Amino acid sequence: MTGKFTTNTMKVWRRFIGQCALIGMGLWGGMSSANAQSVCVFDPAGKAGDYYRLLDEYALEASSWGVSLDVKVYTDEETAVKDYEAKQCDAVVATGVRLQRFNNFPTTIEAIGALPTYPLLKGMVKTLTTSGGAAKAMTKSGNATVGIIPIGAVYVFVRDRNIDTVAELAGKKIATMDYDKPSVVMVEKIGAIMVPADLGSIGPKFNNGDVDACYVSAPVYQPFELWKGLGDKGGIAKLPIAQATLQVMAREEAFPADFPAKSRQFFWTKFDQALGYVTKAEATIPSKYWIEIPASDLPDFDDMFQRSRIELRDTHKAYDPKMLGVMRDKRCKVDPSRAECAEDKE
Repeated sequence: MTGKFTTNTMKVWRRFIGQCALIGMGLWGGMSSANAQSVCVFDPAGKAGDYYRLLDEYALEASSWGVSLDVKVYTDEETAVKDYEAKQCDAVVATGVRLQRFNNFPTTIEAIGALPTYPLLKGMVKTLTTSGGAAKAMTKSGNATVGIIPIGAVYVFVRDRNIDTVAELAGKKIATMDYDKPSVVMVEKIGAIMVPADLGSIGPKFNNGDVDACYVSAPVYQPFELWKGLGDKGGIAKLPIAQATLQVMAREEAFPADFPAKSRQFFWTKFDQALGYVTKAEATIPSKYWIEIPASDLPDFDDMFQRSRIELRDTHKAYDPKMLGVMRDKRCKVDPSRAECAEDKE
């Protein structure tokens, strides 16, 4: 036998080495599953939900970075976040408003009226993904925001479509997430009555007539069965009051140093896919429910939104000033004629 390898011999060796590698990966996979980092994922639709499936894709991708993720789904958001705080999870996926207390820099992307269109939202997520300066601000006290997932513009749902102006909401009962300071401030400003709620109770309160209005994004229309509350007389004001997001927060010490950047890049590549879930959900809502807001009323809404953002920035410290400034610049780049562009308030 000579010391030379023929082409066929090389093929055999490569196949053998490949098989050994697969066996090794299987062995290591068994070991890593026991030491997998757990991700607690809030999805109102549970394992049937689009966001849970997206996190399954994430786990598969993370395995190529040498990180094993154990994805656990929660239909109750508060429980998911509490488990993260109790270190029962190494990472959590929850709405920005739920995670605001950990770091208000990335969650300011949900600021009232700050990003009225999906292209503006996409541009902002890209900035947070690619900017080195932003990357530093995405981590605070050991909690790193490692992904942002769009879950839709937030709209006001009313049981009586004759309530189609801000003034007509005065004195009405609105289901309000009391842990969401921006929403509490908005409800107070319009003179409405706040009825404490969370994502688990908004649907029942609205559908049962316990409240006159609620605010949610389209992906919960089906799982919350909101057509029951809308009935024949209800409607949805076609004016985005905020952009809801799911944000992925990870305990920095539990992951490799390069994990946050890789993770944010993954979710950025999935932005259009996630937005597709939103637009599909919006399309399922019957057109009869949408209430068009006259263009002549929009400046008044913009003024109210801006005053609310400034109060939430200065008085309540709910919004990050730098983030508000970046979003103002993006709005003014798209539409320099906006009244705010001649001012320097944000």
